[in-house]
Amino acid sequence: MKTDRSIRLLLSVIAAVLAANLFVRAGTQPRTAMAAGIPDSGAQMQAMVDQLKDLNKNVEGLNTYLQSGSLTVKVKDPKGDK
Repeated sequence: MKTDRSIRLLLSVIAAVLAANLFVRAGTQPRTAMAAGIPDSGAQMQAMVDQLKDLNKNVEGLNTYLQSGSLTVKVKDPKGDK
């Protein structure tokens, strides 16, 4: 019976410490979440447009290279495939 009481007491102490930790953390964290990065939505959209333009340039270059026919693929014959 003594071990049962001590286990209940220990679990109660742990629950109290966890509840206190929850209240302390809830009081220190800001209530509103700020988005990381550029705070201005217009500037954020412009940055996305600029990145898309760069991506399109890269894809156009790759597409031109593929359509030129100068791409060659070499496959090595596996030696000793066991």
